[in-house]
Amino acid sequence: MTSSVEYGIFTPEGCIEASMWSPEEAERRAGEYRAEAVAEDVEETYTVHEMCEDHRDAEQPKNGCEECAMELAADGD
Repeated sequence: MTSSVEYGIFTPEGCIEASMWSPEEAERRAGEYRAEAVAEDVEETYTVHEMCEDHRDAEQPKNGCEECAMELAADGD
């Protein structure tokens, strides 16, 4: 069954793929990226994060969304 929550696979540079996966499916997909990196002898970190519902188009993670942080800072001024 597919989740209604969207998860993204991230490298330190940002989101590389996102979909309506279950957490397990997202981790499995990230594992595929990790295995490919190992096979190609590339050092890369792949992590899974829930996507920010308000800023999905900006490919932002829910916890750590730069867009939300900027909005909060602007509201505080």
